[in-house]
Amino acid sequence: MVRLSKPKTFQAYLDNCHRRYSCVHCRAHLANHDDLISKSFQGSQGRAYLFNSVVNVGCGPAEERVLLTGLHAVADIYCENCKTTLGWKYEQAFETSQCGRRRLRTVFP
Repeated sequence: MVRLSKPKTFQAYLDNCHRRYSCVHCRAHLANHDDLISKSFQGSQGRAYLFNSVVNVGCGPAEERVLLTGLHAVADIYCENCKTTLGWKYEQAFETSQCGRRRLRTVFP
């Protein structure tokens, strides 16, 4: 017996990668393994992954937050498919030692 299921409505598919990361709730593709910068990143809610780029995410408004590494302007990112909050995106670092993080994305595993 063949079961028909509702088709996925992801905006981007990551077909040409050996390993990819996806939303834990709806399995929407989020990032290639090649875009992973760090698995040992520490967020306020525990371990997080730091990516160079992600797909199928929406972005909330930027706001200033004091993170473990100082003051940053960050915007929450969420899954475009199921609206689950995934993490945040760095918009601006106010401390010169952290300026390289601009435009990096942090996703909770």
